[in-house]
Amino acid sequence: MNSLHRWSSCATAACAALLFSIAPAGAQADELSGQLTDAATGVPVAGATVKVLGTNEVVQTDAQGRYAFDVAPGKYELSIEATLGDERFESRYVNQRVPQRRQGTPRVYTTHFLDEGHERLEHAVGLPSFSGSFPEEGGGSIPITDVLGAEANPLGLTIPSDTNPTIRVGRRQDHTGQQGCTDSSNPIVGIDEMTLDEYVKGVLPPEIGVFRNLPGASEVYKAFAIAAKSYALYFVVHYGPNNRRTLNRTVDGMTWFHIDDTACNQRYSDDRMTITTNAAQAVASKILVDKSNPNNIEKYEYAASCGKNGTRPEHQNAIVPDNPSVSSCVGSWCGHNSCAGHADHPNVSGSDRCLVRGICQWGAASWGEVGKTYTWMLAHYQPNLEIKELGPTGPESVVLTGYAYTDADDISGSGVADVSIALSDGQSTATNASGQYRFDAVRVDLGSVDITATKSGYETATRSKDLVSGATNWGSIQLVPGTSSGDDTGGSQDAGTVADTGGSSDDAGLDDAGVVTDAGSNSGGDIGGDASGERNSSLGPLVKPSRGVQGGCSSAPSDAPSGLAALLVALGLVGLSRRRV
Repeated sequence: MNSLHRWSSCATAACAALLFSIAPAGAQADELSGQLTDAATGVPVAGATVKVLGTNEVVQTDAQGRYAFDVAPGKYELSIEATLGDERFESRYVNQRVPQRRQGTPRVYTTHFLDEGHERLEHAVGLPSFSGSFPEEGGGSIPITDVLGAEANPLGLTIPSDTNPTIRVGRRQDHTGQQGCTDSSNPIVGIDEMTLDEYVKGVLPPEIGVFRNLPGASEVYKAFAIAAKSYALYFVVHYGPNNRRTLNRTVDGMTWFHIDDTACNQRYSDDRMTITTNAAQAVASKILVDKSNPNNIEKYEYAASCGKNGTRPEHQNAIVPDNPSVSSCVGSWCGHNSCAGHADHPNVSGSDRCLVRGICQWGAASWGEVGKTYTWMLAHYQPNLEIKELGPTGPESVVLTGYAYTDADDISGSGVADVSIALSDGQSTATNASGQYRFDAVRVDLGSVDITATKSGYETATRSKDLVSGATNWGSIQLVPGTSSGDDTGGSQDAGTVADTGGSSDDAGLDDAGVVTDAGSNSGGDIGGDASGERNSSLGPLVKPSRGVQGGCSSAPSDAPSGLAALLVALGLVGLSRRRV
């Protein structure tokens, strides 16, 4: 949907001509939309600030938690900030494609709504759960060298530092696990390919995101980051060249995948939280292997809870006691006191799902609350396995990306192709057809880098970017068309560009984590409102029309001016309502 669709009340040819006249000359805009909800209860989150990183697009969610933007086709990342009671929640929502494959479903992972008495969802994302059917079967020991290469060392699994296996994640139409996991009942609508480390960052929020509120949560997240990576590595090895999970069609340019994003495998989402991302990074080089055969990988599973009746580790039939001194609770749910496992427990009367194979999610939360470390948790639940390093990690690096653009009011829509982008660390690249550039490995220990953009016909532009650990870093840079000798380029401010082009145009109102900190401080007017600070009542807080137009056209009253006078009035109104965010 582009901005023209939103103004269907235009009744005159002059009004229609006006709307077409202000449309950008670049790529046709399309809709980037979604609904922000609470993961545990499904309650919509209203009044949250949502920003398209790398651009100046900012909105607030409406009463139903909805947001929408008009942006050029491409791949985007959102930052989200919501205040719930006394808790400030910040996250990112990555890999959002335009045109969209399905509506965005970002979530906040908090106990706020549970504490207010709202019922938790039957298949609540972010809370440990069991789907009611056995996880995908299949197993057996598989040589890690099948995927990591012959360099893998059975004693230390040391591989080249630039080797990071990738995984293809099948994105199902319903990714909450409430529907079946076969292609016919819940089809694959997208496939995302990423490194295993990036994949793990997206597993922790939907699997155990709400644990962020519990004492010791960071250690629990580290334990499950290792478990999730080991589990995923099995799928990468198992579904190798001669055993693909294939589709009968092409999706996102691919016809096969390794793992899906539901509880049938392990949940994956586009949500990124600071605490889970930091935990995943802290143990990024580690996996679980069999102590007796450390060069092989198996599908090490986990489930929600054993009701404090014990779990069954890999490679043994004896049940390991699991009765911590506390019971971790999320809202009114103290999960380790109930059963949500793989199979019937021999020591529990009746027919139940109480026997957990491997790690117990709720049990790990309770152990974390009494101060146990991630190494203790893994040794407790998997005594026959050990942690191994995949290889040297080297200095931490981050992705640096952004747009080379001309219009500060429409950054993604005014991107310039084939711009040479050079970094002060010596790396260089060029922007793609949408005007976006990307560097996959910029060392964080540099502190900051200078970004220089050059292209014939434009003034050379330079800005500095402070590098933030653990997140994609966005550094869009504005280009000004070249002018004749002696012409003062300072006149570009009259064209609606952001005054500070030295580095704040895409980061205005953001802290170093890329999260909106003071949305009301941006020059040019109130975010989400018109020039006077009042919101358009027909839109509410949901949508900021693209290109700064902040009001619709309607049928003119009987005493309204007509002809050229009406057009001038309309132009005047548009001129008053333009603002930057």
